[in-house]
Amino acid sequence: MQSTERSREPPSVPDPTPSDRNPANPARAESPVERFERSLFIGYEQWHDGTAYDVAALREMTAEQRRRIEARLTPPDGWRDVEALAVLASLGSDSARAELRRVAAAGSSEVRLAVLKYAPKFVDDAARTAALVEALDSATPFDSFTTTLEQVAAFHPQPVIDALWRGLESRQGEVASHYAGMLAFLQGKADSSFDWSMRPLLLEFKTENAAARRAAIQKLRTLVG
Repeated sequence: MQSTERSREPPSVPDPTPSDRNPANPARAESPVERFERSLFIGYEQWHDGTAYDVAALREMTAEQRRRIEARLTPPDGWRDVEALAVLASLGSDSARAELRRVAAAGSSEVRLAVLKYAPKFVDDAARTAALVEALDSATPFDSFTTTLEQVAAFHPQPVIDALWRGLESRQGEVASHYAGMLAFLQGKADSSFDWSMRPLLLEFKTENAAARRAAIQKLRTLVG
């Protein structure tokens, strides 16, 4: 695939020839731009392992090279783009800072959560609250779920607490059980959101039976007071 200015996919780089592999004729070291562009290719293994782009390479580039890379990352498509933009912002890019502020308020749920994680200083409390409430209303175990709960543990104004309680009634059992654990933890009734002593109660949320779910919610309300 031919790369374009906005494409995340790096240009094709040929495999080393036998002479390149010869210790007497070592391959030329990759430039920071080449290293970063290679890291833009995210296959299944990189996706599964949560491998980031080579953001360290950004610190070794010239200002002009960073500007070109930034153009390919804007607007950000996911957390990797956001992390790279956060590094560019830290290196003095006013346009990267502006973009992070913009997507913190208007980006997708994944992107907004990524800004909270990698560039929190560009997000005010109102935007942070809105992003977390939206994420709690829609997150699944396979969609930014861990990041959402990590952020909730650190920042949980009343609208976020309300969203957790709301999720106990409306979300699928796996999600509801995690929300119940988080509520017990935030209310000081558990050592963590995964406290083993809470397991019997949390398992009661893994049901689609409305009456059983309501009974589990009532038990949790009695526990937290």
